[in-house]
This record gives sequence, C-alpha cells and structure tokens, in this order.
Amino acid sequence: MLQVNRAFTDEFGDCAINTNISEIFPKASQIFLQTHVWPLLHRQGSVKEIYLKVRARTEPQLPVLLNCSRGEFRQQQCYRWVIFPARERSRFERELIKTQNDTMIYAQRLQKANARLQAVLNSATELVIMVLSPDGTVRFNNSSAETLLRYKAGSLAGQNIMTLFGQTDTASDALHRLRAMFTAKGRAGFGKAETLQLDTSMTDKDGNNVEVAVSISPVCRKNTTNIDELLLVATDRRQRKQLQCN
Repeated sequence: MLQVNRAFTDEFGDCAINTNISEIFPKASQIFLQTHVWPLLHRQGSVKEIYLKVRARTEPQLPVLLNCSRGEFRQQQCYRWVIFPARERSRFERELIKTQNDTMIYAQRLQKANARLQAVLNSATELVIMVLSPDGTVRFNNSSAETLLRYKAGSLAGQNIMTLFGQTDTASDALHRLRAMFTAKGRAGFGKAETLQLDTSMTDKDGNNVEVAVSISPVCRKNTTNIDELLLVATDRRQRKQLQCN
C-alpha cells in the first residue's frame, strides 16, 4: 500500500506503507483475491462491488464492498482501492436468509398439516365435506364429495354450489334458502351458531339427482360475526334408506 486515508486507519488501524493489501484480508478472502480479483484486475483493469470480508480493528470478519481500478500514483503504476464497510447489508442478508428459512419451515409444516387434514377428511367415506366461499364457490372438498357426485379428482373446486342442486321442489327450496344466506343481508342475519339443515337432492356430473341430507354452518373469524366461509356436510340418503329397509 502506497497511501491510505484517515477513514482507512480508523477502521483498520495504523498500516505501514508498503504493506501488501492482502494482509487486511482473512485467509478465505485472500484465496478469493488470488483466484478471482487479481486475474480480473490484470485482464480488465478494474472490478466493482466485490463482496468480501476483511480484518478490521474491532471486527475480525468485517463485510465490505470493494471497487478497484488501475491507475498511476506519483508516476508509477498502481491500483486504487475503495473499500465500503457493509455492516448493515450483512445484517440485512442474515435476517433475510433467516426469514426465508423460517418461511420454508412454516410452509413445510403447513403442507404436512394440510396433507394430514386431507387424509382425515378423505377417510370419512360416508360424509361429503365442502368448504364454500360466502358466494357459494367450492373452495375445498374431500374425495367422498367427488365420488358421490361423480367428479374427477380436483374438478369440484371452483364450482358454485348453486349448480350442484337438482331440479326438484326440495332443491328449489334449498336454493332459495342458500341464496338468502349468500346475500349481504342474509349473511348479516345468519347467526354464528346457526346451522341450516335440510333434506334435498344434488346433481351429479351426469345430471342424475342424488338424495342427500345437508347441513351448512358458518365459519366466522375469531371474536367476530363476519362469515369467512361456510361448511357443508352432506350424507347420501339412499344409503340411509337402504339401512332402514334392511
């Protein structure tokens, strides 16, 4: 080093003139200097925003950004080094990595919990279970719903519940009551503990009517009366009738 400024000595201490600049770098950074930085400097004449760590006076591993370019100093060829301490950037990157890792862990836990819940609901083979949005769109269903209504796996989600009721008097009554629930006025008057129960028929994929007993309950946010979703549970009345006959 031929010359350093006051900021350099404040950060790194008193460095003797003619000391090799590599001495302020720890071993790993010295290797990177030899294998990457110096070859780029010899080939291009400059480098910009190289992220490394140096040995500062108070920190053995101070993260820095460095720029370097070829030039002259007192009529001799030299390289001008500009070193920017990057403490905040390093802290931010550590927090970002930690947040990303935490998010991945939470996502994995949620995926496992959802898979476990799906397995439990699918095991309820005698119950059709659907979660509906306030406007009646199917957000979730178990495999029994697809089996009963003859839908392919995954094809029920996105359907509106209104289209799944048959063309019968009981179905018309069910639709009338459901429409009242799905209006703003109806939702406001739908009590938190209230449950709609009715015997009606639903339409399968082939257009056949399937007699079902339906129970629909509101799912409210905690400590509020706002309805976020509706839980529909249905059973096949045909099976119940067969058991009664037997």
